[in-house]
Amino acid sequence: MSSIDGLISGMKTTDMISQLMQVEALPQAALKNKAAVQGKAVAAFQSINTRMSSLLAAAKALGSADTWGTMRATASSDAVVATAKPGASAGSMTFTVDNLAAAHTVTFDGWVGSLTDATTSAVMPAGTLSVRKADGGTTTVTPTDASLQSVVNAINATGGAAYKAAAVQVAPGRYTLQLTSVATGAAGVFASAPAEINQLGAADVTTQGSDARITVGSTVDAYPVTSASNTFAEVLPGVTLTVTRKQTDTPVTVSLVPDSDAVATRVQALVDNANVALSEIAAQTRTKNGDVAAGSLVGDSTARTLGQDIISAVSSGAGDALGSLSAVGIALDRTGTVTFNRQKFLDSLAADPAKTRAYFDSYTDVAHERASATSFDPGWDKANGLARRLEAITRIASEGVVLPTDPVDKAKEGVLTGLINRRNAAITGLNEQVASWDVRLDLRKTALERQWSALEVSLSKLQSQSSWLSGQLAGLPSSSPA
Repeated sequence: MSSIDGLISGMKTTDMISQLMQVEALPQAALKNKAAVQGKAVAAFQSINTRMSSLLAAAKALGSADTWGTMRATASSDAVVATAKPGASAGSMTFTVDNLAAAHTVTFDGWVGSLTDATTSAVMPAGTLSVRKADGGTTTVTPTDASLQSVVNAINATGGAAYKAAAVQVAPGRYTLQLTSVATGAAGVFASAPAEINQLGAADVTTQGSDARITVGSTVDAYPVTSASNTFAEVLPGVTLTVTRKQTDTPVTVSLVPDSDAVATRVQALVDNANVALSEIAAQTRTKNGDVAAGSLVGDSTARTLGQDIISAVSSGAGDALGSLSAVGIALDRTGTVTFNRQKFLDSLAADPAKTRAYFDSYTDVAHERASATSFDPGWDKANGLARRLEAITRIASEGVVLPTDPVDKAKEGVLTGLINRRNAAITGLNEQVASWDVRLDLRKTALERQWSALEVSLSKLQSQSSWLSGQLAGLPSSSPA
């Protein structure tokens, strides 16, 4: 119902109702404000959780044997590309590249003048075509017609065929058929071409399928190694060689050394992610300072404790046996930022790889260290190395753990995840209350409009009665003195 402003009373009824509704809506506004505050907190926790997840990944990388066993393979010639798996043994090998792998290719010595004309440029009688398969058998296919293009299409559409077909131009306006084995090496050689293609003459071997071959060593005891492709795996344990061209004049030497730079890069990633996490926690928990607004989690003990745990993991070192992390280039500056001296780390790694690793990847007892190699043990109090400590902190924060004493069906929930879930549930409840207030306020507004409308109607009736009464009084005869 809409009100009529000042029809009788002259009052601005709509404005008055609007002002009254603002007062009535104060509880709802408070609920909306609470929901907004909770929403900002959720966004802040999610932002911190994202940083903690990244820190967890960096910490887990430094807890991996693959990281500390990273090897770098180098070749003395660009004729060879060498790669090494983590854990490969340091060493070297010298060899010559004798041959590259070749795919077996045959080409017919006749030609046709058109790719698609099946009348004057037929390459076989109309009907079926026998295609050789990679397993040694044959299969029968039916080209659309006898043209060269139809034959090529039929062969290439055959699953498991030993070769692929191509129409090649041997001269302007002259085409023939070429078959190339799918597999390189001697195993890809196929004994014969389809006999049905009798309009193109004989099929000649233009490239003999052959294996790649290298010769290891340079003395009379040198030995050959072959591969169906140009890739040689495990000639040295954990090493893969890919040859790109023959190199028989100058032997190629492949050397394997520990990739210290790759390990240092992993440590730098750990430091960088720790600093990003600390910076985000500081931003979300800061107090108001002049024009700088307070963070969404100002006063939140969980976020502050998380930041303190990260700083403590760095400042407390790696236990009594190892001491300060400064020995491997890790330190805290006066602003609470984690710093990394890459050269100091590299020097330590070169001098004592096992000890350097222990600063990052170790526990206070051997049994726990062995258990942690396959799964995370919730005994995080035994974590000794920096990466392991940060892994424990970030796992508890982001992923959560299940203790042996917990119920079997208990789901893992990180501290941050739990806070996010509970605040989201609170937001849902607040939004439901806001929605119920919408209904209540609509009813209240309708009631006020009815009241003011009724008042205007009453005033109108009173005004009519007053006018009638005045008229009646005016019509009475006036009395004159005797």
